Amino acid sequence: MHAVIFFVSSAGDTDLAKATIESMTRQKFAQAIYLAPLTNVAAEKTLGFNLAQRVTLAEITGQTEILSKKSIESEDLIKLSSFIETHDIQRAYIGIPSPIDEEIPYQIAEHLTIPCVIAYEYMFKPSTTHSLWKHLPALQNKEFAIPLKSAISDISITEHVKTHLIGHLSIDRALNNIPIQDSKNVKAFLNVHEEEKLVFVSGTTQPIEIDNAFVKNLLTELNTGCYPKLQIRFGLHPGIRDINIYLKSLLATCEQYPKAARQFKIILPPNIEQKLQIEVISHINILRKDVSGATAAAAADNIAQAVPGALLNEAAIKGVPSYYHDKQAEPYLPKSWFSDNLSAFFKAEPQARHSRKELDLSEVDCPTMLAKTMHH
Repeated sequence: MHAVIFFVSSAGDTDLAKATIESMTRQKFAQAIYLAPLTNVAAEKTLGFNLAQRVTLAEITGQTEILSKKSIESEDLIKLSSFIETHDIQRAYIGIPSPIDEEIPYQIAEHLTIPCVIAYEYMFKPSTTHSLWKHLPALQNKEFAIPLKSAISDISITEHVKTHLIGHLSIDRALNNIPIQDSKNVKAFLNVHEEEKLVFVSGTTQPIEIDNAFVKNLLTELNTGCYPKLQIRFGLHPGIRDINIYLKSLLATCEQYPKAARQFKIILPPNIEQKLQIEVISHINILRKDVSGATAAAAADNIAQAVPGALLNEAAIKGVPSYYHDKQAEPYLPKSWFSDNLSAFFKAEPQARHSRKELDLSEVDCPTMLAKTMHH
């Protein structure tokens, strides 16, 4: 048994780290486990998690502002190395961040001399401007945990890289057959009438213009008047870096389509509302409701996203009509599981649930697979 450390940045890689730590703890796979948030998002998501010794990058380096920075200085990497040596840590997990311009996780991976498993938990190929591609050549001597076989060719640019096929939390959730909440009540809470179809759109942490362009296209399609029984609810991603700029931009787009306001609402839960410094509460496109994206998605008839994210992939696996708008994005799930355009998406009907066998995955869940990888 040995000590391990989990470096986490975004919502997705933090959720995977926590689930993996739970699996490792059950199986007594580590002598000591450290959980090191690298960003404010990860710091918030790890509060109260007691199965690991939580120590933020700010605490390790003594730099209070580092959780808001996009890169790390060499002297802080030296402090990190000292922490790892002092605590006799012998293996590291490093989550790949969602924002395209964050460098710190890659800098840490390149700097560390202990074995590292890089959690490539994307379910679609990141854009060409993503920081990953700049750092990938220097990371070919590391190990990568990947969700599906279709991701291997993107990561293995040399023969030296080692990949572990582990699946994804969204796949586990989609195939676990967990009973959903009463969708009728959730729809009513979101002001959707019984005879209407609920389309849930999940926001992303991609650059603002990506989500904004998608909202513009949604409203343009709604404005045709062809979908009077359609209600769209847009969920704000908790990992958005600047919610004020983001929301102001979306609402400016909404104001160009006043006729669509009855059918398009942005869900504003209390935990996000308290972060706002702009006045949006009375806006016609704002719906102040304490509903999570997961709850809204579970009740939705159709699910869409600008790029293929977790809730969207989960829906596609379940056979729920799904659509991603950015055609530059390349999903690792089969493209045939998604609608080709908005018109087809709005009219799509549910399909049969898919299986692990279709994806060449074992029946073992993602955290268990990753726990074994971290243990070896």
